[in-house]
Amino acid sequence: METINSTKVSGVFVVMELTEDQRKLIASAEDMFKRIGIRSVSMDDIAREIGVSKKTLYQTVETKEHLVSMVMAEQTCEDIDVLQQHHVEAHDAIDEQLRNTRHFIRRMRSISPTAIHDLQKYYPQIFHTRVRSHHQFFLDRVKDNLNRGIAEGLYREAIDPDVIAHLYVGMTSIILDRNTFPAHDRPLSEILRQYSTYHFNGIVNEAGLERLKTYLQQEDLN
Repeated sequence: METINSTKVSGVFVVMELTEDQRKLIASAEDMFKRIGIRSVSMDDIAREIGVSKKTLYQTVETKEHLVSMVMAEQTCEDIDVLQQHHVEAHDAIDEQLRNTRHFIRRMRSISPTAIHDLQKYYPQIFHTRVRSHHQFFLDRVKDNLNRGIAEGLYREAIDPDVIAHLYVGMTSIILDRNTFPAHDRPLSEILRQYSTYHFNGIVNEAGLERLKTYLQQEDLN
């Protein structure tokens, strides 16, 4: 294995030119972190999982913190790719936002509350860096979606896309705060689903509401 090469593009930490072994390492670590939690997974566990020695593993990543950072950066890249694909493929603004919402609900459902707790408590710098790296891109995407919906005659003309986009992204950050929504109360995926329903009903006009109902009859927010 070789050391992972990386760079920063537009404020987002982007992993580049990954070899097959590097992708295997990140994928295995991500899977274990999501299922078990970050703190409970040791570098020995990861080395055994991918079938290499611990010495070989440390030739790829300097520390466990470095690996956690790589996993988070790769997730950011995946999210950006998915949202860009949805923007191109969606039939309209409502379809695009529904696709994005389903993506994040499913991602939240796949992550153990322990993993999010561990990231916030034991790797706060990585957590906040990831939030910041997501923030501007998602803010721009939400704002573009709002403008698109207004232009398509599906969203209320009276809404201010800049204000609503900031509120939407800000509320999403609050959803991730386990002090606000403790893990034992309800799953993050359900909180996100509830908030997304609230968001849609606040921005669609009469025509948009009918379009939204049609889409949700075809596929619910799950």
